[in-house]
Amino acid sequence: MTAPTRRLVLDTNIVLDCLVFCDPAMTALMAAIEARDVQPLVHDQSLDELQRVLAYPQCRLDENAQRSVLERYVAIATVAAMPAGFDRNSLLLPPDFPLCRDRDDQPFLALAWHAGADALVTRDKTLLKLRRKARRFDVTLLAPAELKLP
Repeated sequence: MTAPTRRLVLDTNIVLDCLVFCDPAMTALMAAIEARDVQPLVHDQSLDELQRVLAYPQCRLDENAQRSVLERYVAIATVAAMPAGFDRNSLLLPPDFPLCRDRDDQPFLALAWHAGADALVTRDKTLLKLRRKARRFDVTLLAPAELKLP
């Protein structure tokens, strides 16, 4: 019997590690994505942030390379359906839902909650500090090393 596909939200730095920096620590995750054992979930806000970050000088990508990375990620990811009225200014989260200090992280938490993701994968320590609070809303936050992949 095959294991079910894991539906994961990958924060932007994890995507960069996988597709831009080719971090060896991400090899198993990329293999799982390519084998369709992992299904990355995205929404418009996460793709907008990735597009913006790909232009940062640290990425060292020209416009063609930026477009190529974005297209590759869109091809392997699944756009999750968000509720009507969902946008950057109205994430439609329940009362007492955990709030991130960095506003750019909140849409990733919202995506994980609305899409019913198996986990949000991040290296962001301030985001990982919200684990217990997020768990009350059935949102799991994992560091990449905590992923159990086939």
